[in-house]
Amino acid sequence: MDKQQILIVDDEPCVISELVGFLRDEPYEIFTARNGIEGFEILRKEEVGLAVVEMKIKGMDGMTLLEHVKAEKIQTVMLIMTDLGNMELGEEVIKAGAVSVFDKPIEKDEFLAKVKKYMPLQDIWKSWLESFLEANYSNPKLRFKDVMRHFRFSESYGHKLFKKHLGMPFRMCLRNVRLAKAEEALKNTSYTLSEVACLCGFASLSTFSKVFKEKYGVSPTTYRKK
Repeated sequence: MDKQQILIVDDEPCVISELVGFLRDEPYEIFTARNGIEGFEILRKEEVGLAVVEMKIKGMDGMTLLEHVKAEKIQTVMLIMTDLGNMELGEEVIKAGAVSVFDKPIEKDEFLAKVKKYMPLQDIWKSWLESFLEANYSNPKLRFKDVMRHFRFSESYGHKLFKKHLGMPFRMCLRNVRLAKAEEALKNTSYTLSEVACLCGFASLSTFSKVFKEKYGVSPTTYRKK
């Protein structure tokens, strides 16, 4: 199983070293960045579950980074750390998309508690994507853009999620769900082939018959007679 990824963004090497040390015995893959621009590039390229970001960093401060993450629809949980002790600032970053703000320095136990509280579950995306397909496979007009709209992620990020958590692209996942439902209907119902095709989200009987034979090696009619 792939390790969950954490990003730490701070322009003070001693802070990065300390937080990395806190995580040394934890089951995470750790990325670090010395400025906001570098941190943002990592967030765009990697599937980071949680990012810990210093508010006043060089290049791109924490607030600007939050705005970029939101604009790019990057699904990373954002924790902001600061030594400013400003309550109003805390409210602002929460509104901007952070889930929590904490003051530096922070004790190891408190830091690990926050990480474990907010780190997304390892298989949560697998569950969400499978549930979405289960609820929508019968819609013949279902497209990848509908998934993007539902989960509010970008196209590139969405493709990465499907390949990582379901092992294949969206179209193949949807096709396999539809075919599994069709196989079940052929075995357990008396629906006509046209009805099965319609109920399972295929645009036409000919399309259904073609993809069914590609997967199972026989036509739906022959399969039902087995």
